[in-house]
Amino acid sequence: MIFDTPPQNWKHLEEMVNQAFGEMGYESYRDHELSTVRGTVRIDVYAVKTSTPIPTIVLCECKYWEKPVNQNVIYGFRSICSDAGAHFGLIISKVGFQSGAKETRDATNIHLLSFLEFESTFFEEWRAGVFLKLVQMCDSLLPLLPGNPNFADKREFQKKLGSLNVFDKYNIFFGSQRYTSYFIERGEFPIVITDPRGDPNNLEPLTIQSHRQYFEVAKQACIDARNYFHI
Repeated sequence: MIFDTPPQNWKHLEEMVNQAFGEMGYESYRDHELSTVRGTVRIDVYAVKTSTPIPTIVLCECKYWEKPVNQNVIYGFRSICSDAGAHFGLIISKVGFQSGAKETRDATNIHLLSFLEFESTFFEEWRAGVFLKLVQMCDSLLPLLPGNPNFADKREFQKKLGSLNVFDKYNIFFGSQRYTSYFIERGEFPIVITDPRGDPNNLEPLTIQSHRQYFEVAKQACIDARNYFHI
C-alpha cells in the first residue's frame, strides 16, 4: 500500500490523496479552484502530470461519508470533469457507493474507488515516482563517497567523516539494501537495516516494515546527512 494507515477524517483523506499524487510526480493541489466552461468550481484534489507529451489532468472528489455515495454526486462530477477537460476523474469513498452507481459511471471517464482501491490502483505509479525521488536523494549524497571528485577537496568534510564506513551507515542509499531493491526490484518487507538517520557514527539496527516507512526514513536520513556534512 502507499500508506501504512487509513485516513482518519475528511481532511486527512484529501491530504493523503493529494500527497500520493505529488509523490507520483504530479503537480497536485488540494481544495483547488478551477475555471470551467460553466463557471468556477472547487475540486478536492486537482493533479496534472506535465512529464507526459500531453499533460494528464486528474480531478478527485473525496467523500469521507458514513453513507454510500449516491448517483447524483456522480452525475454532477461527470459534468465537471467534462467541462474542465479532465482526462479522468476519481470519486474516492469511505464506505462505497449506492446500488446502481457503478452503472451510472459506465461509458464515462469517472472511476469509483474505495481508499484501498485507490492505493492498489496507483501503487506502481507511486513506487516509480518515489524511486525518482530516492535517486535525487542519493545523488545529493554522492560527495560522501571517496571516489567522488568533490571529496578530495574538502578537508574539513573528510575530518567529519573520520573512519565512518559510508556503506554501513548509508546502506539505504549505497549498500546491499539500497532503494533499487524495493522500488525497482521486488524486495519484500520487513527488513533490518542500519538506521541512516541522525549521528553518522551511531550504527543502530532499524526494522523497516513497508515501502512508506522506507521512504520516510530515507527522506529524513538525507536531510540529516546533508545538514551534518554541509553538502
